Amino acid sequence: MKKIIIHCLIVFSVCYSGITHAFPKNDLKPGGIAILPAADISQAEPRVFSGNNRVAVIQGKTNWLAIVGISLDAEPGSHYITIRESSGKIHKKYFRVHKHKYRTQYLTIRNKNKVNPNKKSMKRILREMKLKKRLIKTYSNVDPQLNFIKPVSGRDSGRFGARRVFNKQKRNPHSGMDIASPAGRNIRASSDGVVLYAGDLFFTGKVVYLDHGEGLISLYAHMSKISVKKGQKIRKGQIIGKVGKTGRVTGPHLHWSVYLNGQAVDPALFLP
Repeated sequence: MKKIIIHCLIVFSVCYSGITHAFPKNDLKPGGIAILPAADISQAEPRVFSGNNRVAVIQGKTNWLAIVGISLDAEPGSHYITIRESSGKIHKKYFRVHKHKYRTQYLTIRNKNKVNPNKKSMKRILREMKLKKRLIKTYSNVDPQLNFIKPVSGRDSGRFGARRVFNKQKRNPHSGMDIASPAGRNIRASSDGVVLYAGDLFFTGKVVYLDHGEGLISLYAHMSKISVKKGQKIRKGQIIGKVGKTGRVTGPHLHWSVYLNGQAVDPALFLP
């Protein structure tokens, strides 16, 4: 049963039984979030899709609201979601993505195999790419709690979306927030969830994926220690590991990513 959400104060704050909670910010840019009315609240909950990926739907005061993750590769202009109403009616809801220029970040990685992997490493990377794609597209029928907390204290040392250059070679945009923090500091779950994966991957090092429900996934990477196991239920603020410098890093920090409907979105949009 969906929790009833009543809008209060401003459009992106919501109330649960009179208590105000943070809500993702509506930011229509690549790597941002679109919050869109999907159907009248008098109807049964609709199913919403972005491409082939299921979209989170939250019950609002007058509408069901689709919480849509926008791809970092999204071109400026018109985009849409597909809404399947309980009556069987299917229609599209359009929204516009605005142009946004992310800065470029230049980094020097001492371990050259982390920049130009050898054949053995490439085989591992290709296996792990399939795993990661599957993990971030996980959809479970659980109401997500959207009032996130920052998982560790520290300085934002790597901005989401930055165009990254490792050892003078261009790489994919940064898909998360880097938080500079001393090795060994406790990392806490940003919200309630279930551990999807806990292990060691080539680029992320020791990493934990949490499933928060309805396609909302968070990732915590480069840990020195993992304190949880796959399938374990986690409460917001619970310690899940410690800051480290495993994987491809320049020093100890937490890489924190958030995914919606399979797309990496700016974690800062979930913070008060």
